[in-house]
Amino acid sequence: MAISLQQRFKNIKYLKKTTYFIQASFLIKLSSLVQEGFTLGEALTFLARIMPKEAIWIQMIIQQLENGERFDEAIRNHGFPERVCSQIYLSLIHGRFAFALNSSGKYLSDREKQKKELIKLLQYPFILLIFMLGILMAMRIVLLPSFEELYDTTDQNLSWLNRFPILFIQHFPIVLGVNLLLFLILFIVFQRKLKKWTAIKKAAFFMKIPLLNTMLKLYYTHFFSYEWSQLLKSGYQMNTIIKLMQSKEATKLMREVAVYMETNLIAGQNFQESMQPLTFFSPELGLIILHGEATSQLASELALYAQDCQNRMLFQIQRIFSWIQPVIFLIVAFLILCIYLALLLPTFSMMEEIM
Repeated sequence: MAISLQQRFKNIKYLKKTTYFIQASFLIKLSSLVQEGFTLGEALTFLARIMPKEAIWIQMIIQQLENGERFDEAIRNHGFPERVCSQIYLSLIHGRFAFALNSSGKYLSDREKQKKELIKLLQYPFILLIFMLGILMAMRIVLLPSFEELYDTTDQNLSWLNRFPILFIQHFPIVLGVNLLLFLILFIVFQRKLKKWTAIKKAAFFMKIPLLNTMLKLYYTHFFSYEWSQLLKSGYQMNTIIKLMQSKEATKLMREVAVYMETNLIAGQNFQESMQPLTFFSPELGLIILHGEATSQLASELALYAQDCQNRMLFQIQRIFSWIQPVIFLIVAFLILCIYLALLLPTFSMMEEIM
C-alpha cells in the first residue's frame, strides 16, 4: 500500500506525540500475535486494523519490510528507543523474537509508568512552589517598597535577623535569574561537550554523580547480562557474542564495550580483568562470567543476575522518588518561613520601639 507525502507528514506529526505506552502496546500485541503463529507481515496488517490511530506508521513499517529492511531498522526510523531496537536485532540472531518483543514492550510500559508516577509525585509540590514564588514576587513589587519607606521614615535600625528575610525577598528575583542563566549556560556547554565524548566516557562520567551512579550501574549491568544470557542460550560463545556486539545495529555503548573487551582479551586478559576498568558494570559481573564458564552454567547465571539487577534498579528508582517530594516541600517551607518573618519580625520590632 503506497503512502502519500501528505500521509507521511501526518505520520511525522503523530510520532512526536507517540508515547512509550503506545509503543509498548504495539510491541506486546505484536508479540502475542507472533506467538499465536502469525507471520510478522500478517501480524502488522492485523494491528493496522485494530489500532487505527497508529495505522499510518504501521503501514510504513510494512512497506519498509517489503523493501527488504529488517524489523529493528524499520521501528528505529519511527522513533523507538535505541535499546529496544538493539534488543530486537539481537533477538533475530538468538531466535527469541516474540519474547524480545514482549520484554521490550514491558520495558517501555514500565518507563511510561515511572514517568507518570514522577509527574504525579511532583505535580502538587511543584504547583505549590510556583504559587510561593508568585507570592514572593508580589511582596517584592507591592509590599517591600512600603516597608522600606516606613523604615526610612521611622529611622529604624533592624537587627540582622529582621533584615535577612527582607533582603532575601528584595534580592530573590536577581538570585533566581542569575542561577537560571548559569544553569542554562552550563547545560548548553555540557551538551556540546557530551556530543564529542565516546559512549564509554559518557557512562564513566555519569558514574561520578551520586544516587544516579547506582541506578545506572544496575541498568547497564542488567542490559548486558540479559542480552548475553539470551545469546548464550542459543549456543553462541562469548568470543562470538563480542563480535556480534560490534555490529552497527547494536547500541553505541555496546559496540564500544565489545571493541574494548576484544582488545583486552587479545592482550591476554580474562573477562574479569577486561571488564574491571569499566566502572558502569557491577564488580560481580566479571566474577559471574568466570564462575559460569567454569560450571558451564553461564547463560542461566547471567539470566538470574540480570533479573536481580532489574529488581534492585526498580527499588532504587522508588527510593529516589520517595526523596524528591520531601525536598521540594522543604524548599516551600523555607519560602513560607521567609514570608512570615518578612511580615512579622519588622512589625514586632517597630511595636517594641513605640512601646
